[in-house]
Amino acid sequence: MTAPILIAVDGGGTGSRYAMRRGADTFEAVSGPANVSSDFDGALGNLREGLRKLGLSAGELAEARICMGLAGVLNDGDAARVADALALPFLTVLDDRAIALRGAFHSSGKGCVAGIGTGSYLGILEDGKARFAGGWGLALGDEASGAWLGREALRAALFACEGGETSPLTEHLLTTPPSDLIRLAAQAAPHRFGQFAPEVISFAQQGDQIAVGILETGAAYLETGLRRLGWKEGVPLVLTGGLGPIYAHYLPAEMQATLQKPEGSALEGAFLYATEIE
Repeated sequence: MTAPILIAVDGGGTGSRYAMRRGADTFEAVSGPANVSSDFDGALGNLREGLRKLGLSAGELAEARICMGLAGVLNDGDAARVADALALPFLTVLDDRAIALRGAFHSSGKGCVAGIGTGSYLGILEDGKARFAGGWGLALGDEASGAWLGREALRAALFACEGGETSPLTEHLLTTPPSDLIRLAAQAAPHRFGQFAPEVISFAQQGDQIAVGILETGAAYLETGLRRLGWKEGVPLVLTGGLGPIYAHYLPAEMQATLQKPEGSALEGAFLYATEIE
């Protein structure tokens, strides 16, 4: 019997990646964002485009085992809505945290992840079961994320202009008038707040105490959240996302001692789920 075609999809808020395994052959493609909560129709269009780029016939696609890990899949209803819209017989839809966590520990099957980019989430994989914390978006959470760093820096700057603590970071930010910062924040999406994150990190690396304090607060959230999920001494910890590694030396020594690189990518995690589709 010929092995089925396997397709892995990692759909994020800024772009999506596709990988196909057909026997010994592999093929990869990319398309646009695939956040099914913020733009369902746009995400579906990009997912269809990405699948088309794999070059399969309609019949081959219908027989393929496909796992999609997508941003914005908040519950089973979201997953079912995507699956119904795509109408592919052997499709599993998960949120993007699930495939990243499984990929990070695809060989050992056990460990914790702190995924920190524009947003943030925490996850633990143990005994074949995944559990998560965070990932609620900037309005309700996403502590330690790039968007959160930027927002906290702007708050510190406004506090400084009222007579609070100042630092080179706040002085730099206040070269823009406070009224303009307020207008910016009132209209800013998370990625816009996130554009200030590199400045926070840069000033922290220069010893700026406000910037350091913001990162220490983010690290404290990560520590508390990971312990609540079930991290304990000796459990491997992976820091992923564009900003994950920044927090390494802000974590307590016992957590630093368990840091490791991910065993595999989110696409690898999606492939593992795809192999389990019957």
